[in-house]
Amino acid sequence: MKKTDKISYRQKTKAELKKLLVDLQKQLVETRTKHLMGNQKDTSVFKKINYQVAYLSTIINENDNQKTS
Repeated sequence: MKKTDKISYRQKTKAELKKLLVDLQKQLVETRTKHLMGNQKDTSVFKKINYQVAYLSTIINENDNQKTS
């Protein structure tokens, strides 16, 4: 993930981040399905998508914690 991606994620609203998170989770399921069927050869995609999912989840949680504090 590029630094510009991280900066743009930080500037988005909570609703936009949740939508991106759901889209990434769907993409992860789709790539896993492709891998099981033999159509997906590049397995590094899993790690990249998992990293993005974790990063977005962290940003959402940080925003929630800042609002409650």
